[in-house]
Amino acid sequence: MKKVVSLCLAAVLAAGILAGCGSGGTSEENTGTASTSQTAGVSSMVFADTQSPTNLDCAVGWNGWYTSRYGITETLFKLDKDMKATPWLAKSCESVDDTTWKITLRDDVTFQNGKKMTAQSVIDSWNRTMGINTRLNELLFIDSMTADSETVLTVKTTKPVPAFESNLCDPIASIVDVNAGTNPETNPVGTGPYMAVNYDVKKQCNVKRYDGYWGGTPKLETATFNIIADTSALAMAQQSGESDVSLTIPSTSLSLFENNANYVVDGATGSRGQVMFINFKNEFLQDINVRKALSMCIDKDSYANGLNKGASEPANGLFPDSFDFGGKDLKGYSYDLEGAKKLLDEAGYKDTNGDGIVEKNGKPLSLRICTYSTKAELPVFSQALADAAKQVGIDIQIEIEAYDAIVDRQENGNFDLMLISFTMCPEGDPQYFCDLAFKTNGSSNYGHYSNAEVDALIDQLDQEFDQEKRVSLAKEIQQKILDDAGFIVFGHAKFTNVLKSSVSGCETNPSEYYLITAETTMSKA
Repeated sequence: MKKVVSLCLAAVLAAGILAGCGSGGTSEENTGTASTSQTAGVSSMVFADTQSPTNLDCAVGWNGWYTSRYGITETLFKLDKDMKATPWLAKSCESVDDTTWKITLRDDVTFQNGKKMTAQSVIDSWNRTMGINTRLNELLFIDSMTADSETVLTVKTTKPVPAFESNLCDPIASIVDVNAGTNPETNPVGTGPYMAVNYDVKKQCNVKRYDGYWGGTPKLETATFNIIADTSALAMAQQSGESDVSLTIPSTSLSLFENNANYVVDGATGSRGQVMFINFKNEFLQDINVRKALSMCIDKDSYANGLNKGASEPANGLFPDSFDFGGKDLKGYSYDLEGAKKLLDEAGYKDTNGDGIVEKNGKPLSLRICTYSTKAELPVFSQALADAAKQVGIDIQIEIEAYDAIVDRQENGNFDLMLISFTMCPEGDPQYFCDLAFKTNGSSNYGHYSNAEVDALIDQLDQEFDQEKRVSLAKEIQQKILDDAGFIVFGHAKFTNVLKSSVSGCETNPSEYYLITAETTMSKA
Protein backbone atom coordinates (compact mmCIF):
# COMPACT_ATOMS: atom_id res chain seq x y z
CA MET A 1 0.00 0.00 0.00
CA LYS A 2 1.13 3.44 -0.80
CA LYS A 3 1.51 5.90 1.99
CA VAL A 4 3.44 9.09 2.44
CA VAL A 5 5.42 9.78 5.56
CA SER A 6 8.48 11.99 5.97
CA LEU A 7 11.21 10.31 7.94
CA CYS A 8 13.16 13.48 8.57
CA LEU A 9 12.08 14.23 12.12
CA ALA A 10 14.81 13.91 14.69
CA ALA A 11 14.02 11.30 17.28
CA VAL A 12 12.37 11.95 20.62
CA LEU A 13 9.72 14.13 21.94
CA ALA A 14 7.32 16.81 21.23
CA ALA A 15 5.54 19.31 23.38
CA GLY A 16 2.47 18.37 25.16
CA ILE A 17 3.04 14.95 23.70
CA LEU A 18 5.18 12.83 25.85
CA ALA A 19 3.69 9.61 24.65
CA GLY A 20 3.05 6.95 27.20
CA CYS A 21 3.18 8.06 30.79
CA GLY A 22 0.84 6.84 33.53
CA SER A 23 -2.95 7.05 34.21
CA GLY A 24 -6.03 5.90 36.12
CA GLY A 25 -9.63 6.91 37.28
CA THR A 26 -13.28 5.93 37.98
CA SER A 27 -16.59 6.39 36.20
CA GLU A 28 -20.05 5.35 37.27
CA GLU A 29 -21.06 5.33 33.62
CA ASN A 30 -18.20 3.10 32.43
CA THR A 31 -18.04 -0.51 33.54
CA GLY A 32 -14.32 -1.25 33.84
CA THR A 33 -12.98 -1.70 37.36
CA ALA A 34 -9.54 -1.16 38.80
CA SER A 35 -7.80 -4.19 40.28
CA THR A 36 -4.71 -4.62 42.39
CA SER A 37 -1.52 -3.18 40.96
CA GLN A 38 0.25 -5.62 38.66
CA THR A 39 3.70 -4.14 39.14
CA ALA A 40 6.15 -3.24 41.86
CA GLY A 41 5.67 0.38 40.93
CA VAL A 42 3.32 3.02 42.23
CA SER A 43 -0.42 2.71 41.68
CA SER A 44 -0.96 6.28 40.53
CA MET A 45 0.91 9.09 38.78
CA VAL A 46 0.44 12.81 38.30
CA PHE A 47 1.00 14.61 35.01
CA ALA A 48 0.93 18.34 34.40
CA ASP A 49 0.46 20.45 31.30
CA THR A 50 -0.36 24.07 30.53
CA GLN A 51 -3.17 23.34 28.09
CA SER A 52 -6.37 21.34 28.18
CA PRO A 53 -9.44 20.31 26.17
CA THR A 54 -12.76 22.13 26.26
CA ASN A 55 -14.31 18.79 27.23
CA LEU A 56 -13.63 15.09 26.61
CA ASP A 57 -15.62 14.73 23.39
CA CYS A 58 -12.92 13.75 20.90
CA ALA A 59 -15.08 14.90 17.97
CA VAL A 60 -15.11 18.51 19.13
CA GLY A 61 -12.33 20.91 18.16
CA TRP A 62 -8.92 19.51 19.08
CA ASN A 63 -10.14 17.57 22.11
CA GLY A 64 -9.12 14.24 20.58
CA TRP A 65 -5.46 15.12 21.07
CA TYR A 66 -6.07 15.22 24.81
CA THR A 67 -8.26 12.12 25.09
CA SER A 68 -5.51 10.30 23.18
CA ARG A 69 -2.81 11.59 25.54
CA TYR A 70 -4.94 10.71 28.54
CA GLY A 71 -5.17 7.10 27.32
CA ILE A 72 -8.95 7.24 26.80
CA THR A 73 -9.22 7.01 23.02
CA GLU A 74 -7.25 5.36 20.23
CA THR A 75 -7.13 5.36 16.43
CA LEU A 76 -6.90 2.62 13.81
CA PHE A 77 -3.26 3.43 13.09
CA LYS A 78 -0.57 4.98 15.28
CA LEU A 79 2.60 6.91 14.46
CA ASP A 80 5.88 5.44 15.66
CA LYS A 81 8.79 7.68 16.67
CA ASP A 82 9.98 7.75 13.04
CA MET A 83 6.55 9.10 12.04
CA LYS A 84 5.62 5.88 10.27
CA ALA A 85 1.98 4.79 10.46
CA THR A 86 1.71 1.41 12.18
CA PRO A 87 -1.39 -0.72 12.92
CA TRP A 88 -3.11 -0.04 16.23
CA LEU A 89 -6.83 -0.84 16.40
CA ALA A 90 -6.57 -2.01 12.79
CA LYS A 91 -4.48 -4.89 11.48
CA SER A 92 -4.06 -3.51 7.97
CA CYS A 93 -5.19 -0.91 5.46
CA GLU A 94 -5.12 -1.93 1.81
CA SER A 95 -5.41 0.40 -1.15
CA VAL A 96 -7.80 -1.42 -3.51
CA ASP A 97 -7.65 1.39 -6.05
CA ASP A 98 -6.97 5.13 -5.95
CA THR A 99 -10.24 5.87 -4.14
CA THR A 100 -11.02 2.63 -2.30
CA TRP A 101 -9.50 1.41 0.96
CA LYS A 102 -10.12 -1.88 2.73
CA ILE A 103 -9.42 -1.75 6.47
CA THR A 104 -9.15 -4.93 8.52
CA LEU A 105 -9.68 -4.46 12.26
CA ARG A 106 -8.32 -6.36 15.22
CA ASP A 107 -10.92 -8.78 16.52
CA ASP A 108 -9.95 -8.51 20.20
CA VAL A 109 -10.70 -4.85 20.91
CA THR A 110 -13.46 -3.87 23.29
CA PHE A 111 -14.79 -0.51 24.33
CA GLN A 112 -14.50 0.46 27.98
CA ASN A 113 -18.06 -0.80 28.57
CA GLY A 114 -17.13 -4.30 27.39
CA LYS A 115 -18.77 -4.05 23.95
CA LYS A 116 -16.75 -5.33 21.03
CA MET A 117 -15.40 -2.83 18.51
CA THR A 118 -16.70 -3.71 15.05
CA ALA A 119 -16.57 -2.27 11.56
CA GLN A 120 -20.03 -0.80 12.10
CA SER A 121 -18.99 0.89 15.34
CA VAL A 122 -16.05 2.48 13.50
CA ILE A 123 -18.45 3.75 10.83
CA ASP A 124 -20.85 5.07 13.48
CA SER A 125 -18.02 6.83 15.28
CA TRP A 126 -16.70 8.52 12.14
CA ASN A 127 -20.17 9.48 10.94
CA ARG A 128 -20.79 11.27 14.22
CA THR A 129 -17.43 13.03 14.07
CA MET A 130 -17.98 14.18 10.48
CA GLY A 131 -21.29 15.69 11.55
CA ILE A 132 -19.52 17.73 14.21
CA ASN A 133 -16.05 18.52 12.88
CA THR A 134 -15.12 19.17 9.24
CA ARG A 135 -11.48 18.38 9.95
CA LEU A 136 -11.96 14.61 9.68
CA ASN A 137 -13.02 14.85 6.07
CA GLU A 138 -10.30 17.39 5.31
CA LEU A 139 -7.97 14.48 6.05
CA LEU A 140 -9.84 11.39 4.81
CA PHE A 141 -12.27 12.78 2.18
CA ILE A 142 -14.78 10.01 2.89
CA ASP A 143 -17.50 9.45 0.29
CA SER A 144 -19.01 6.25 1.69
CA MET A 145 -18.30 3.47 4.20
CA THR A 146 -19.48 -0.14 4.20
CA ALA A 147 -19.14 -2.81 6.88
CA ASP A 148 -18.20 -5.93 4.91
CA SER A 149 -18.03 -7.99 8.10
CA GLU A 150 -17.47 -7.42 11.81
CA THR A 151 -13.78 -6.83 11.19
CA VAL A 152 -13.60 -5.44 7.65
CA LEU A 153 -14.81 -2.09 6.35
CA THR A 154 -14.46 -0.52 2.94
CA VAL A 155 -14.00 3.23 2.64
CA LYS A 156 -14.51 5.04 -0.64
CA THR A 157 -13.05 8.52 -0.93
CA THR A 158 -14.13 11.44 -3.08
CA LYS A 159 -10.65 11.64 -4.61
CA PRO A 160 -7.28 9.89 -4.29
CA VAL A 161 -5.83 10.39 -0.79
CA PRO A 162 -2.17 9.28 -0.77
CA ALA A 163 -1.78 10.07 2.93
CA PHE A 164 -4.93 8.14 3.91
CA GLU A 165 -3.18 5.63 6.17
CA SER A 166 -1.08 8.28 7.90
CA ASN A 167 -4.15 10.45 8.37
CA LEU A 168 -5.88 7.59 10.16
CA CYS A 169 -3.45 8.36 12.99
CA ASP A 170 -4.95 11.79 13.66
CA PRO A 171 -6.92 11.80 16.94
CA ILE A 172 -9.88 13.34 15.12
CA ALA A 173 -10.32 9.78 13.77
CA SER A 174 -10.48 8.28 17.28
CA ILE A 175 -12.97 5.46 17.76
CA VAL A 176 -15.59 5.68 20.51
CA ASP A 177 -18.83 3.85 21.23
CA VAL A 178 -21.37 6.45 20.13
CA ASN A 179 -24.23 4.22 21.32
CA ALA A 180 -22.95 3.86 24.87
CA GLY A 181 -25.60 6.13 26.37
CA THR A 182 -23.04 8.23 28.26
CA ASN A 183 -22.22 11.91 27.93
CA PRO A 184 -19.20 12.10 25.60
CA GLU A 185 -18.18 15.44 27.10
CA THR A 186 -17.54 13.87 30.50
CA ASN A 187 -17.55 10.09 30.01
CA PRO A 188 -16.50 9.11 26.50
CA VAL A 189 -16.32 5.36 26.00
CA GLY A 190 -13.16 4.68 24.07
CA THR A 191 -10.85 1.70 23.58
CA GLY A 192 -7.82 2.95 25.50
CA PRO A 193 -6.14 1.59 28.65
CA TYR A 194 -7.72 4.25 30.87
CA MET A 195 -11.30 5.42 31.37
CA ALA A 196 -12.48 8.91 32.22
CA VAL A 197 -13.56 9.42 35.82
CA ASN A 198 -14.18 13.14 35.80
CA TYR A 199 -12.98 16.31 34.14
CA ASP A 200 -12.91 19.68 35.86
CA VAL A 201 -12.47 22.03 32.91
CA LYS A 202 -9.09 23.80 32.84
CA LYS A 203 -8.18 22.22 36.17
CA GLN A 204 -7.91 18.44 36.26
CA CYS A 205 -8.77 15.18 34.53
CA ASN A 206 -8.83 11.88 36.39
CA VAL A 207 -8.76 8.47 34.77
CA LYS A 208 -8.74 4.88 35.98
CA ARG A 209 -7.48 1.61 34.58
CA TYR A 210 -9.65 -0.40 32.18
CA ASP A 211 -8.95 -4.02 33.08
CA GLY A 212 -10.40 -5.31 29.81
CA TYR A 213 -7.91 -3.38 27.71
CA TRP A 214 -6.96 -5.32 24.59
CA GLY A 215 -3.27 -4.43 24.99
CA GLY A 216 -2.92 -6.01 28.43
CA THR A 217 -3.63 -4.83 31.96
CA PRO A 218 -2.31 -1.28 32.48
CA LYS A 219 0.35 -0.99 35.15
CA LEU A 220 -1.18 2.01 36.90
CA GLU A 221 -4.53 1.99 38.65
CA THR A 222 -5.23 5.70 38.33
CA ALA A 223 -3.69 8.87 36.98
CA THR A 224 -4.30 12.57 37.38
CA PHE A 225 -3.69 15.20 34.73
CA ASN A 226 -3.35 18.66 36.23
CA ILE A 227 -3.72 21.76 34.09
CA ILE A 228 -1.33 24.47 35.29
CA ALA A 229 -1.61 27.42 32.95
CA ASP A 230 1.23 29.39 34.51
CA THR A 231 4.52 28.04 33.17
CA SER A 232 6.49 29.07 36.27
CA ALA A 233 3.99 27.24 38.48
CA LEU A 234 4.30 24.23 36.18
CA ALA A 235 8.04 24.07 36.85
CA MET A 236 7.56 24.63 40.59
CA ALA A 237 5.09 21.73 40.79
CA GLN A 238 7.63 19.43 39.17
CA GLN A 239 10.42 20.67 41.43
CA SER A 240 8.34 20.19 44.58
CA GLY A 241 7.39 16.64 43.63
CA GLU A 242 3.72 17.44 43.10
CA SER A 243 4.06 16.33 39.46
CA ASP A 244 5.73 13.18 38.21
CA VAL A 245 5.82 14.30 34.58
CA SER A 246 5.55 17.87 33.27
CA LEU A 247 4.94 18.68 29.64
CA THR A 248 6.39 21.64 27.76
CA ILE A 249 8.54 23.04 30.53
CA PRO A 250 9.64 26.55 29.40
CA SER A 251 13.27 27.15 28.48
CA THR A 252 13.64 29.64 31.34
CA SER A 253 13.08 26.83 33.88
CA LEU A 254 15.18 24.03 32.40
CA SER A 255 18.25 24.82 34.49
CA LEU A 256 16.29 23.63 37.54
CA PHE A 257 16.25 20.08 36.16
CA GLU A 258 19.26 19.69 33.88
CA ASN A 259 22.27 17.81 35.24
CA ASN A 260 20.15 16.55 38.13
CA ALA A 261 19.96 12.79 38.68
CA ASN A 262 16.42 13.10 40.03
CA TYR A 263 15.05 14.14 36.64
CA VAL A 264 15.12 13.25 32.99
CA VAL A 265 14.93 16.21 30.60
CA ASP A 266 13.89 15.17 27.13
CA GLY A 267 13.18 17.20 24.03
CA ALA A 268 13.49 17.57 20.26
CA THR A 269 12.34 19.80 17.46
CA GLY A 270 9.00 18.74 16.09
CA SER A 271 6.70 20.50 13.67
CA ARG A 272 5.01 22.83 16.15
CA GLY A 273 5.39 26.22 14.55
CA GLN A 274 5.11 29.64 16.12
CA VAL A 275 2.68 30.71 13.43
CA MET A 276 1.37 34.23 12.90
CA PHE A 277 -1.98 34.32 11.15
CA ILE A 278 -2.68 37.51 9.20
CA ASN A 279 -6.27 38.71 8.92
CA PHE A 280 -6.83 39.53 5.27
CA LYS A 281 -10.04 41.38 6.13
CA ASN A 282 -7.94 44.16 7.66
CA GLU A 283 -7.49 46.95 5.11
CA PHE A 284 -3.82 47.50 5.97
CA LEU A 285 -3.00 43.80 5.87
CA GLN A 286 -4.53 43.48 2.42
CA ASP A 287 -1.50 45.49 1.28
CA ILE A 288 1.33 43.07 0.48
CA ASN A 289 3.88 45.78 1.31
CA VAL A 290 2.63 45.91 4.90
CA ARG A 291 2.78 42.12 5.17
CA LYS A 292 6.30 42.04 3.75
CA ALA A 293 7.38 44.85 6.07
CA LEU A 294 6.10 42.88 9.06
CA SER A 295 8.04 39.84 7.87
CA MET A 296 11.20 41.95 7.70
CA CYS A 297 10.71 43.11 11.31
CA ILE A 298 11.28 39.61 12.69
CA ASP A 299 14.82 38.57 13.61
CA LYS A 300 14.11 34.86 13.66
CA ASP A 301 17.61 33.80 14.69
CA SER A 302 17.69 36.06 17.74
CA TYR A 303 14.15 35.05 18.69
CA ALA A 304 15.02 31.34 18.64
CA ASN A 305 18.49 31.44 20.12
CA GLY A 306 18.29 34.57 22.25
CA LEU A 307 14.78 35.30 23.45
CA ASN A 308 13.84 31.61 23.51
CA LYS A 309 17.24 30.46 24.77
CA GLY A 310 17.69 27.91 22.00
CA ALA A 311 14.33 26.27 22.67
CA SER A 312 13.24 26.67 19.05
CA GLU A 313 14.70 26.55 15.57
CA PRO A 314 14.33 29.60 13.30
CA ALA A 315 12.15 29.09 10.23
CA ASN A 316 13.31 30.14 6.78
CA GLY A 317 10.15 29.00 5.07
CA LEU A 318 6.99 27.63 6.65
CA PHE A 319 7.62 23.95 7.37
CA PRO A 320 10.61 22.86 9.51
CA ASP A 321 13.98 22.78 7.78
CA SER A 322 14.49 19.23 9.07
CA PHE A 323 11.77 17.88 6.78
CA ASP A 324 12.58 16.93 3.21
CA PHE A 325 9.78 19.29 2.18
CA GLY A 326 10.96 21.99 4.59
CA GLY A 327 11.75 25.60 3.80
CA LYS A 328 15.53 25.76 4.05
CA ASP A 329 16.03 26.23 0.29
CA LEU A 330 13.21 28.71 -0.17
CA LYS A 331 13.37 32.48 -0.49
CA GLY A 332 12.03 33.97 2.72
CA TYR A 333 12.49 37.33 4.40
CA SER A 334 15.59 38.54 6.21
CA TYR A 335 15.54 40.87 9.20
CA ASP A 336 15.84 44.29 7.57
CA LEU A 337 14.28 47.29 9.28
CA GLU A 338 15.62 49.76 6.74
CA GLY A 339 14.21 47.65 3.93
CA ALA A 340 10.85 47.53 5.71
CA LYS A 341 10.85 51.33 6.05
CA LYS A 342 11.59 51.69 2.35
CA LEU A 343 8.76 49.32 1.39
CA LEU A 344 6.25 51.29 3.43
CA ASP A 345 7.49 54.62 2.12
CA GLU A 346 7.25 53.47 -1.49
CA ALA A 347 3.72 52.21 -0.80
CA GLY A 348 2.65 55.67 0.34
CA TYR A 349 2.84 55.31 4.11
CA LYS A 350 4.12 58.55 5.67
CA ASP A 351 4.48 59.90 9.19
CA THR A 352 2.77 63.25 8.69
CA ASN A 353 2.38 64.27 12.33
CA GLY A 354 5.77 63.22 13.68
CA ASP A 355 4.44 60.69 16.20
CA GLY A 356 6.58 57.90 14.76
CA ILE A 357 3.64 55.99 13.25
CA VAL A 358 3.09 56.11 9.50
CA GLU A 359 -0.33 56.83 8.02
CA LYS A 360 -2.10 56.34 4.75
CA ASN A 361 -5.31 58.05 3.69
CA GLY A 362 -5.34 59.75 7.07
CA LYS A 363 -5.31 56.47 9.04
CA PRO A 364 -2.38 55.46 11.27
CA LEU A 365 -0.91 52.03 10.58
CA SER A 366 -1.99 50.45 13.84
CA LEU A 367 -2.57 46.72 14.34
CA ARG A 368 -3.52 44.37 17.17
CA ILE A 369 -1.70 41.10 17.79
CA CYS A 370 -3.39 38.58 20.07
CA THR A 371 -1.70 35.62 21.71
CA TYR A 372 -1.69 33.57 24.93
CA SER A 373 0.85 32.86 27.66
CA THR A 374 0.59 29.09 28.14
CA LYS A 375 3.28 28.87 25.46
CA ALA A 376 5.76 31.12 27.24
CA GLU A 377 7.61 32.30 24.14
CA LEU A 378 4.55 33.72 22.38
CA PRO A 379 4.11 36.94 24.42
CA VAL A 380 7.88 37.48 24.32
CA PHE A 381 7.97 37.16 20.53
CA SER A 382 4.94 39.43 20.23
CA GLN A 383 6.66 42.15 22.25
CA ALA A 384 9.84 41.85 20.20
CA LEU A 385 7.84 42.20 16.99
CA ALA A 386 5.98 45.23 18.36
CA ASP A 387 9.26 46.88 19.36
CA ALA A 388 10.82 46.32 15.93
CA ALA A 389 7.66 47.34 14.07
CA LYS A 390 7.57 50.62 15.95
CA GLN A 391 11.01 51.44 14.53
CA VAL A 392 9.60 51.25 11.00
CA GLY A 393 6.44 53.17 11.83
CA ILE A 394 3.94 50.39 12.58
CA ASP A 395 2.03 50.49 15.86
CA ILE A 396 1.25 47.03 17.26
CA GLN A 397 -0.88 46.64 20.36
CA ILE A 398 -0.45 43.32 22.18
CA GLU A 399 -3.49 41.53 23.60
CA ILE A 400 -2.66 38.51 25.78
CA GLU A 401 -5.66 36.35 26.65
CA ALA A 402 -6.57 32.90 27.88
CA TYR A 403 -6.26 30.19 25.25
CA ASP A 404 -10.04 29.69 25.09
CA ALA A 405 -10.49 33.37 24.28
CA ILE A 406 -7.98 33.00 21.44
CA VAL A 407 -10.01 30.06 20.10
CA ASP A 408 -13.08 32.31 20.14
CA ARG A 409 -11.15 34.90 18.12
CA GLN A 410 -10.17 32.24 15.61
CA GLU A 411 -13.86 31.57 15.08
CA ASN A 412 -15.10 35.17 15.01
CA GLY A 413 -12.11 36.77 13.26
CA ASN A 414 -11.62 39.41 15.96
CA PHE A 415 -7.90 39.96 15.39
CA ASP A 416 -5.45 41.63 13.04
CA LEU A 417 -2.48 39.39 13.79
CA MET A 418 -2.65 36.18 15.80
CA LEU A 419 0.46 34.39 17.07
CA ILE A 420 -0.24 30.82 18.12
CA SER A 421 1.58 27.54 18.55
CA PHE A 422 0.40 25.07 15.90
CA THR A 423 1.62 21.57 15.10
CA MET A 424 2.01 21.79 11.34
CA CYS A 425 2.94 18.25 10.28
CA PRO A 426 1.92 15.84 13.05
CA GLU A 427 1.97 12.93 10.60
CA GLY A 428 5.22 14.03 8.97
CA ASP A 429 3.42 15.01 5.77
CA PRO A 430 2.69 18.50 4.37
CA GLN A 431 -0.86 17.76 3.25
CA TYR A 432 -2.31 18.16 6.76
CA PHE A 433 -1.48 21.85 7.27
CA CYS A 434 -1.91 22.73 3.61
CA ASP A 435 -5.53 21.54 3.65
CA LEU A 436 -6.36 22.92 7.08
CA ALA A 437 -4.65 26.31 7.04
CA PHE A 438 -3.30 27.31 3.62
CA LYS A 439 -6.29 26.38 1.50
CA THR A 440 -9.19 28.76 0.91
CA ASN A 441 -11.95 27.93 3.42
CA GLY A 442 -9.72 25.50 5.33
CA SER A 443 -11.05 24.93 8.85
CA SER A 444 -7.90 26.47 10.36
CA ASN A 445 -7.46 29.25 7.80
CA TYR A 446 -8.27 31.82 10.46
CA GLY A 447 -6.99 34.81 8.49
CA HIS A 448 -8.90 33.97 5.29
CA TYR A 449 -5.79 33.72 3.12
CA SER A 450 -6.77 32.81 -0.44
CA ASN A 451 -4.71 32.17 -3.55
CA ALA A 452 -6.22 30.19 -6.43
CA GLU A 453 -2.78 28.97 -7.55
CA VAL A 454 -2.02 27.70 -4.06
CA ASP A 455 -5.41 25.95 -3.91
CA ALA A 456 -4.71 24.22 -7.23
CA LEU A 457 -1.29 23.07 -6.04
CA ILE A 458 -2.81 21.73 -2.81
CA ASP A 459 -5.36 19.80 -4.86
CA GLN A 460 -2.45 18.24 -6.76
CA LEU A 461 -0.63 17.47 -3.51
CA ASP A 462 -3.73 15.78 -2.10
CA GLN A 463 -3.78 13.32 -5.00
CA GLU A 464 -0.07 12.80 -5.73
CA PHE A 465 1.36 9.44 -4.63
CA ASP A 466 4.94 9.98 -5.78
CA GLN A 467 7.02 11.19 -2.80
CA GLU A 468 9.48 13.29 -4.81
CA LYS A 469 6.63 15.08 -6.54
CA ARG A 470 4.93 15.67 -3.19
CA VAL A 471 8.09 17.29 -1.86
CA SER A 472 8.31 19.49 -4.93
CA LEU A 473 4.66 20.51 -4.66
CA ALA A 474 4.98 21.29 -0.95
CA LYS A 475 7.95 23.55 -1.63
CA GLU A 476 6.15 25.30 -4.46
CA ILE A 477 3.14 25.89 -2.22
CA GLN A 478 5.35 27.37 0.48
CA GLN A 479 7.18 29.65 -1.93
CA LYS A 480 3.96 31.07 -3.33
CA ILE A 481 2.70 31.75 0.18
CA LEU A 482 6.02 33.36 1.10
CA ASP A 483 5.82 35.52 -2.02
CA ASP A 484 2.37 36.61 -0.80
CA ALA A 485 3.65 37.05 2.77
CA GLY A 486 0.44 35.20 3.55
CA PHE A 487 1.64 33.55 6.75
CA ILE A 488 4.65 34.15 8.99
CA VAL A 489 6.31 31.27 10.85
CA PHE A 490 8.81 32.54 13.41
CA GLY A 491 10.30 29.13 14.18
CA HIS A 492 9.58 25.60 15.34
CA ALA A 493 9.63 24.67 19.00
CA LYS A 494 11.88 22.16 20.66
CA PHE A 495 9.54 20.36 22.97
CA THR A 496 11.02 19.78 26.38
CA ASN A 497 9.41 17.62 29.02
CA VAL A 498 10.66 16.80 32.49
CA LEU A 499 10.14 13.42 34.17
CA LYS A 500 11.16 12.05 37.51
CA SER A 501 14.02 9.66 36.83
CA SER A 502 11.99 6.82 38.37
CA VAL A 503 9.39 7.01 35.57
CA SER A 504 9.50 4.24 32.98
CA GLY A 505 7.44 3.17 29.99
CA CYS A 506 7.07 6.71 28.75
CA GLU A 507 6.89 6.59 25.00
CA THR A 508 8.00 9.74 23.21
CA ASN A 509 6.65 10.84 19.86
CA PRO A 510 7.09 13.95 17.70
CA SER A 511 3.45 13.92 16.61
CA GLU A 512 2.13 15.22 19.97
CA TYR A 513 -0.64 12.63 19.90
CA TYR A 514 0.37 10.33 22.75
CA LEU A 515 1.14 10.46 26.44
CA ILE A 516 0.07 7.47 28.51
CA THR A 517 0.27 3.76 27.68
CA ALA A 518 -0.47 0.53 29.48
CA GLU A 519 3.27 0.18 30.18
CA THR A 520 3.72 3.50 31.96
CA THR A 521 4.74 3.26 35.59
CA MET A 522 7.08 4.70 38.20
CA SER A 523 9.18 2.84 40.72
CA LYS A 524 8.39 3.36 44.38
CA ALA A 525 10.61 5.71 46.33
